[in-house]
Amino acid sequence: MTTIFQVIGKPESYQEKEFTIDGVSYTTPLCSDALRRHLMEKGEEVDLTIFVPESMLIKDNLDTFKEKLADKGIDDFETVTIPPVGRYREQDVEVYFSGSVETIATAIFLHLLKERPGKLFIDLSTGFNIYPVSLLEATKRYLTYRKMEKILQGSSDVDASAIFTPPVTRTVQSYIVEIQHLDVKAFFSLPNANIDKIVKLCPESLKDELGRINRENAGLKKEFRHMFEELRLAYNAIRLNIPLTFYELLQMSYGIDELERKIVRFVEKLLEPHENGNRVERFPLDGVNVSNVFYAIAMFRSIREFRESLSEPEIDEILEKFTEVYRNRNTGTGVNEYFLQRDVNEIKKHSEKLSDGETELLGMLIHGQNFYKSSASKRNFFAHSGFLQEYTLVERKNGKIILRWAENRRKEIKNWILNPEKN
Repeated sequence: MTTIFQVIGKPESYQEKEFTIDGVSYTTPLCSDALRRHLMEKGEEVDLTIFVPESMLIKDNLDTFKEKLADKGIDDFETVTIPPVGRYREQDVEVYFSGSVETIATAIFLHLLKERPGKLFIDLSTGFNIYPVSLLEATKRYLTYRKMEKILQGSSDVDASAIFTPPVTRTVQSYIVEIQHLDVKAFFSLPNANIDKIVKLCPESLKDELGRINRENAGLKKEFRHMFEELRLAYNAIRLNIPLTFYELLQMSYGIDELERKIVRFVEKLLEPHENGNRVERFPLDGVNVSNVFYAIAMFRSIREFRESLSEPEIDEILEKFTEVYRNRNTGTGVNEYFLQRDVNEIKKHSEKLSDGETELLGMLIHGQNFYKSSASKRNFFAHSGFLQEYTLVERKNGKIILRWAENRRKEIKNWILNPEKN
């Protein structure tokens, strides 16, 4: 299914024009409708979604808005209202809508998250500048989100394009439609996500309402913070080359889909309008932070998929699985492979001293009775792929070499990984 998204203004202001796509011309008031017809002629299933700023509904409702578009020959489409920004007058009524580009972009971004289109076009040929800019920004954030969902797997199945025309004027009848593929670069970097700072400087008139919403969602915020801590643990384990973390410390069992749905509803609540006379106010949202919250969820999904591919901390599995991760260019961790290979080779060499069913501390295997605890345990932990000699147990089991950390050291190790720079 292909979905076309567009922001439009007053339906009565659009006149029939001739739009040419790949040499084929279509007469219609909207470029998006021309593209829909073009794609359907090629055998594609196509949906059209029109974003309608609330400022278009001061004297109207969505039903009459749709009727006016139908009178122009546009039908079979979905409408979604989005926040406007600025002062608008309709006959004898003037309304001021407070907000920002981030408010608009966030509303569109949330809609894309819920619909999850796999193939989409955004029509940037209509709307005041603030709306196509917001649509483009929201789409790029959605593409980043979808790439983050597969950051360790190295693939994303979403396809997005933007369509443009020269400025449409009353005196020009024909336009060539340009289609430009959209892409983004997603980096393996922990999103700077703070669910407690979604609202920026809250106006005094809305502080009580904000307090109420935050209290109602206190449990949700706590759940997100717990998820984010586990994400940070997993992210640092890959970045710093500590493979045993995935076997010893990570569960990644959160119901991440339900958590995401609850956060969508939370942000949508913050996007709701609050009428005050001829003013319509909204909370000033930090749209970048909102995006980062969802990027964190997307990254969690990708890392959890990798975690579920693991079975046991057997030394050959560790080397194979984490070498694949480190060779993934998305992660930027290629050098980790060399250190992991070095440490695995050393453990394999000394594990030959073990009989089947025998377990020994790694340091004792290497140094025997001359082994003593180092004075820089945390430094050596990170310098040797997390296989600290005084904390790592080596077991020979049915011909396999199984590694694990001493149980009474796992809490300390977790704190090291979560806070690697802390002394």
